[in-house]
Amino acid sequence: MKYFPILLISTFFFSCKVKKTQPHNPTAFQGEVFIGMIHVSEGGCPFYIEITEALNPGKAIDFQKVYPVNLKDSMKKKGLKVQFSYTLSKAMSPEGCTADAVVQINEITVVP
Repeated sequence: MKYFPILLISTFFFSCKVKKTQPHNPTAFQGEVFIGMIHVSEGGCPFYIEITEALNPGKAIDFQKVYPVNLKDSMKKKGLKVQFSYTLSKAMSPEGCTADAVVQINEITVVP
């Protein structure tokens, strides 16, 4: 019983030097930023973003058409050019949608 206070105090001092690390999540942000054009009510999708090589010179493009699950209503305008980054999503695309991938938008801005 006499060792309990010593053990308690030593635990306190040793815990102060423990460094907390945050878990690494590699899919949280893909550093690649693309420019795309929003299309509305085409190809069976209510909306999708078309990523072309003409808008992204020198970049490897994995998907030509992506269906974003979290696109804001203010961005759902035909012909709107946007710059965005994304993470692949496990969500399903709408029935009849011909998009190449379903994505979660990380950051998005309108390109003039």
